[in-house]
This record gives sequence, C-alpha cells and structure tokens, in this order.
Amino acid sequence: MTVLNKMPLMACIISVLSSPIMASEFVFLEPQILASNRALLHSDDVTMSMKHSYQLLLEEADIAIQAGPFSVTHKGMTPPSGDKHDYMSISPYWWPDENKADGLPWVRHDGKTNPASKTDQTDSKRIGNFTRSVRAIALAYYFSQDEQYAQKGIHYIRTWFINEPTRMNPNVKFGQGVPGVADGRRSGIIDTRTLVERMLDSIAILSSSPHWTEADELAIHQWYSEYLDWMIIDDLSGGPKGEAYSANNHGTWYDYQLAGIAYFLGNKALAKQMVQKGKMRIDTQFEADGSQPHEIERTRAYHYHYFSLDPLVGIAQLGDKLGIDLWKYKNEKGGSLIEGILFMANYHDPAIKWPYSQKDKRRRVERMTPLYLKAGIALNKAEWIRLATETDFSSFTVKNDLSEVWAQRDIELLYLKK
Repeated sequence: MTVLNKMPLMACIISVLSSPIMASEFVFLEPQILASNRALLHSDDVTMSMKHSYQLLLEEADIAIQAGPFSVTHKGMTPPSGDKHDYMSISPYWWPDENKADGLPWVRHDGKTNPASKTDQTDSKRIGNFTRSVRAIALAYYFSQDEQYAQKGIHYIRTWFINEPTRMNPNVKFGQGVPGVADGRRSGIIDTRTLVERMLDSIAILSSSPHWTEADELAIHQWYSEYLDWMIIDDLSGGPKGEAYSANNHGTWYDYQLAGIAYFLGNKALAKQMVQKGKMRIDTQFEADGSQPHEIERTRAYHYHYFSLDPLVGIAQLGDKLGIDLWKYKNEKGGSLIEGILFMANYHDPAIKWPYSQKDKRRRVERMTPLYLKAGIALNKAEWIRLATETDFSSFTVKNDLSEVWAQRDIELLYLKK
C-alpha cells in the first residue's frame, strides 16, 4: 500500500487476509550483518567490547520493560483540538517574556532549554521515552531471542499506534507550540523523527515474533501510511511554508522521515525521490570545507553539525539500497557529504579547539562515531572505520551516557560485520 495509491481500508483488509503477511522489511539495518553479529555474540570468539555493549543493551532493555506502556493520552494538558490523541509539545528554546506581566508572547533563547517543554504535561519527553524503550526492547529481543522482550515491545507498539483508547492520531498539528505565538509550528515535526529513526527497524524485528499478528501488521502500515499522507499534504509539513522547506537540519530530518516511511511501506519511488532531494540539501547546506553555515549560527554549533549530518547519512544509506549514490555528490562549491564528515573528523580529538560556538560543557565527539562507521563502510575508508572502532566507550553508562552507549552499540552490534 503506497501513499500515492491508497486502497480503502476494507479493501486492504480483504487483500491482506487473502494472502499471508510477511514481516516488515528492515529500513536502515541489514539483516545479514545482524545475524552474523548475533552468532558471534554467542560464540567463544566474542570480543570484550561486543560483550560489554550487549550487557548495556540488556540493562537498558530491562529498564525499558518497566517504563511503559506509553500513550499521548497520558499527558496532562489537552491540545487546542480538545483531543488528547493529538500529539502536543512546547518548543524547547522558548521562554515567557520577563518584560510582560503575562509573559506573552514567549521569546526565543537558542540553546537554552525551557524545563516546561520536558514534562509529562506534553508529549515530547514521552515520545522520546517510548521510542528509545521500544528500540532497546526490540534489539534485546533480537540478540537474546527471549520472547518476553517481544511481548512487551509489541504491547508498547499497540498502545501508542493501534489501540483505539490510547493511539496517537497520525499528525503533528500541535508540535512545538509557543504560547502567544502559535498552537503548533512546522518545527514540531522534528519531534517525530524517532518514529522513523528508532521505530521502523524495531517494528521489523518485532514483526518476526509469533506474538505479532496479521492485524498488527495491517494496523501499523495503515498508521504510517496515514502519517505519510499528512506529512506530504499538511501546510505545516509539505506546504509551501512547511517543514519540507526548512533550510537547516529540520528540512533534512523531514526528508529523512519521508524517505524512511516510504521505504518501509514499499513506496520505493517516493523513497528514491527523497534520496535525490538529498542532493539539494548538500547544495544548500555545505561549504567547500564541509562546514554548515546554517548550523554555525547556533549556540551549540558542534552538536548541530552532527545533528544535521545524522539524517543525511541515513538518507545516503537508503540511497545505497535504491541505487542512488549520495555519498559522492558535490555541490558547486565542492561541498559534499564526504567533506562534511571529514570536517567533523578533524575535531574528533577533544584537545583540538572547535572554531565555532560551543555552549555544551563537553564536546560529545563519541556521538559522531556511528556516522564515521557508516560512511567508512559505504566508501571503503578504513581510517573512518578506525576512528569509530578505536574510540574508548568503557567509561559510559546507561544511567548517565545513553547517547554514547547507543553509539557503541551501532559499532559493536548493529552496523559493523565482525
């Protein structure tokens, strides 16, 4: 079922029930690499670093199975629609105006997160907890083959996407609202990037469990198909002033979502179109030296250079599956994805001074390592693979350093075939 030619739901049901449903297809992960690494993990040849990453995965998954289930209906506030099934968040860098008695309209302070945007009153914290919990549970299921993980992960998915009393409506009409400015803004669509980044391959893993049903498969594809429609046609998303036309990382994350969902749904034509659009992102976002002017403007310029590269690397991975080489494309200035990654590699050593703003206390260089690895594998650049595999992750913990734990996991378990 594609977004451009969507059958009525009853016709879909008849079609589906007339033939067996296959498990969902992997989007960014490669099943052959996963299978090889799972076999190695449970062999006598397993490395200490691989075993360490697996232990942290199980630790995170065991926390995750106690954390949920999660639902947008659990938030304290009610969206302007009056329907708690609608996703709602507050833009993180906006604050009440101290010069106004009522604080309205709120004003922006880039890089300074308002704690009010990260409470249970809205959904931004909840969607992060949900997606990272399901990803940890799904990966723990894959590498352990323990069906208790699958049961819990599937329960979480049904609660968020499928069950009528708790499901999220497939839209982001009230994402990153700002009191006194707007009920919802186009930038809110970046909140749902994790529904692609973390969820699609998690669904593919969990769909191999006997606890996953044909009804689950139909329902999850229906939800993502409706969400893809909304992403294309709504004014906040695909409209002429929507997120699709954002010039910085927001626009790339929008493209990433469309590309990933289209691939997941089997709409390879749309996925190819979004990979091709990645060339436009390179045209407009990279200087010849690989720096990114839109992200240099930010108070956390290193973080946003990484954060902008992340979705573009994902789109390039899909390009490899679809026969489109985004890695080597160069803009008129000579800027490219390769130059963008090389630019960051030049500052991988924390002792080397970052030339732009750095509001964060520590430059979290480890977060770049999965991008070095993915690009190194795609381009056969051994030096980038070494940069990733020789990074020391031994001091990082699930409690304090989840992003770094995830980076090590990408290297040890998910993307590098040992």
